[in-house]
Amino acid sequence: MNLDENNKSLFPEQSESISKNVIDDQERERLRLALCDARIYSYSEVPVQENALEVDGRGFLALNELHALKAKQKSGKTTILKVLVAALLLGVIFRVKSLLVNPRILFFDTEQSKADTKLILEDVAQMTGVTPELIDSQVALYSLRRRDREELLPMLRVAIEDEKPSVVFIDGLVDFVSSFNDETASKQLIHELLVLCDEFNCAIVCVLHTNKAEDDHNMRGHLGTMMCQKSSTVLECTKTKGVITVSCTDARHAEMPQWSIMYGEDGHIVDADERYKQLLEQRKAEQENKRKEASAEMKRERLEKCLTILRDNGGSISRKQLTEQLVIEFKLERCTVSSYISEWLKDKVLVKVDDMIQVNENQALPF
Repeated sequence: MNLDENNKSLFPEQSESISKNVIDDQERERLRLALCDARIYSYSEVPVQENALEVDGRGFLALNELHALKAKQKSGKTTILKVLVAALLLGVIFRVKSLLVNPRILFFDTEQSKADTKLILEDVAQMTGVTPELIDSQVALYSLRRRDREELLPMLRVAIEDEKPSVVFIDGLVDFVSSFNDETASKQLIHELLVLCDEFNCAIVCVLHTNKAEDDHNMRGHLGTMMCQKSSTVLECTKTKGVITVSCTDARHAEMPQWSIMYGEDGHIVDADERYKQLLEQRKAEQENKRKEASAEMKRERLEKCLTILRDNGGSISRKQLTEQLVIEFKLERCTVSSYISEWLKDKVLVKVDDMIQVNENQALPF
């Protein structure tokens, strides 16, 4: 047995791995040509990035790229998509402006009933005032909740081939995989979507829920992780007291400014930027009030503790002894405790008589 054969018998797994990595001349040449085609030089001409939409002059939803819209359940994500479709059709709505001329739009809805899916077109018509004929000529909307998972990606490819859209919306990306925690399937799906973006020069916008925990804003599972990594833009939709706000949480280039909408009393979608500002101011005022209340409660509790110490010492105690006991009780620095005592003396809650601290019986307590 020669040395190579001996090594194979001693390390069969390693030998098998090495043999699998052997590339024949034909495959080597194919890979070399692929690398040559993929290489970017300093003089290479590459397509200028073209955005589908902009807010306040900042473009977003670049063509040829993958994008994500994340949200908690029932946070208004479909409503946001309606506004994006309306902007693409009308040219501008609220603060959202289209940068495309007569774009074609593909919309896959895998979550809602046919009746709710049709509401997308009805709400878009109400917002824009454009005719049903114009909407149907530019928007290809599909209700796919009943379709098998295995059909969705092939159907998406066929629809893109036939419709040649500039922008694709997928409301329900999770339905394209058996589990959002399937790492292999998630990677493959995201890869296929990127290929479609590149092949057909379209922006694909995918909707995915975030984790259920209120303070967790990450998209669910391995699918969400891959989506975040590969997306050019990640938008997040949140709802506060009926106001739906969309912001940009991740972007490869300039971030889209935040904007808000809501349903008015007549059930129509309206601008809500001013209402959102009011809510922020209201929340700020509430937080400030809570802070003040908490601070007042803390001061009350500390003063009560001080008065208890005075009572336990017959109503009179030296400042030094009072300071030492309060340092132990409050677990604070001596200088901080001393400032409290100085404040109580200044407010005349306490008085100093013959170098001893006492309660001022003539002064009403501040609680």
